[in-house]
Amino acid sequence: MPAAHAGDGGSRSRTETLLEGGKVYALYEHLSSRFHPKDVTLKFHAPDDTKVLASLRLDGTEACPDTSECFEDTFRSGPVTLPAMGAYVIDVVAREGRSNEVVQRSTGFLNYGLNPKLTLSSSHPRISYDHSVLDVSGSLVAEDPTTHEVKPFAGVGMYYRAREARREGWVWTDETGRFTSTTYFNERSTDTTYEYMFDQQYESLALPFQQQALKLKVDTPAGTVTAPYGSDIPVRGKLTRVADDGSEKPLAAEVNIGTDGTVRSGEDGRFSTRYTVKQGGQVSVRPTASNWFTPPSPHTFTVAEPPRTSKLSNVEGKVDKYRKVTFTGRLGVTQGTYPKGATAKVSIDRRPEGGAWSSTGTFDAAYGASFTASSPQKADAGGHWRLRLVNADVNGSSAELGRAYTRVWNDGVTPEGVRKGAKVTAKGGLMRKSGSTWRPYAGQKVRVWFKAATAGSAWKELGSTKTLGDGTFSKKFTARQDGTWQMRYTDTDASHYADHGREDYVDVR
Repeated sequence: MPAAHAGDGGSRSRTETLLEGGKVYALYEHLSSRFHPKDVTLKFHAPDDTKVLASLRLDGTEACPDTSECFEDTFRSGPVTLPAMGAYVIDVVAREGRSNEVVQRSTGFLNYGLNPKLTLSSSHPRISYDHSVLDVSGSLVAEDPTTHEVKPFAGVGMYYRAREARREGWVWTDETGRFTSTTYFNERSTDTTYEYMFDQQYESLALPFQQQALKLKVDTPAGTVTAPYGSDIPVRGKLTRVADDGSEKPLAAEVNIGTDGTVRSGEDGRFSTRYTVKQGGQVSVRPTASNWFTPPSPHTFTVAEPPRTSKLSNVEGKVDKYRKVTFTGRLGVTQGTYPKGATAKVSIDRRPEGGAWSSTGTFDAAYGASFTASSPQKADAGGHWRLRLVNADVNGSSAELGRAYTRVWNDGVTPEGVRKGAKVTAKGGLMRKSGSTWRPYAGQKVRVWFKAATAGSAWKELGSTKTLGDGTFSKKFTARQDGTWQMRYTDTDASHYADHGREDYVDVR
């Protein structure tokens, strides 16, 4: 048998199905310059098997002169008879059996069935926020050419496209003749029509894009608001949408407050934020635009031209023995009023010696109420601290806060391995810092703490001792069980910080 040339470069001919007069034909489009249509034989086989089930020549090729390529001309095969209804692969063979034979495999499909009927449906008739993912489904039936029984047309493919959505592709029917393609839409989608083509069959399905009505309810503020410069006034409300079924449902989405503030509503549709008063004028509250929804009318309120009236009073700053800085005071106004729930953001500032002011953290204070707030930054031996209204450019008076450092040193328990009932000695020294020099700290109480090695044990105080003139201390205890010891200096005065020594484990045999 002569060798075959598989394929034909970039000039492959095409084949498809043609239904005429109750018969099935193959339609051949000639796209090759390497052979003449009169030399073409069409071979039909199942998609999963190369066994040839039918072999047909083309009709009408005598109209194509030998001297012409007849490029892009179409020719019909003779009527096709195959074992069963279904999809079959068509191979093109030119000059079959000759030394210059050419084979082009899988040039198209023959859909062997008569009078196909295509029906379409979708999982929902509209594209909307509630239905952004839709299943476009369909079914295909045809008449069996042999028995003339109408039944599902299984295992055949059809082309579909949606021009507006710029989507296209192929779907294949299952054993029941059904097919489904899942389509995802977004807020930029529009009315979309899906077109499905199967041989001479054409069906379309229109999916209109439907916007839902958006509703905005603002509980506060309303009307004209009089508030101090730099204060934060509450803005609260709810965002809902009218769903496809006509019910009103909450919506989680962004809401714009004024020109530079946003807040996101929760799953319950409610939102709560604050608007910082910097100038007078009208403020608009509106949802961020989305093509899923028709926008509601914005809610507006008016801010009266704000006087600079905020003030801090009764401010007191303290630092405790553990270096924690705490401020107390009251936020109010020098004149005018403020709306219920108005607050201001307050910064706790620190300035080291010779340095500049910087914030150590902020807190929210309510107008007309006292506050207590602590800095997340620990104090050192010296430095100035103050409160500052962040948005109102109001500074409180500064105070120098700090204490002298102390240090428990050279501490421990000896011996570290003893028999039960024997004596151990807890000892060490205590110093305090004066300027850049460490000096012995005499006459101070040092407490001795112990935590047993058993699971779940807690620290407990075993006793205390006082430091001598050179700052040293010592106290004996009876060793009763394994555990960890620690010396702590916590009985400080208002001018010194507390300190504790290292944890020392003692093994009791």
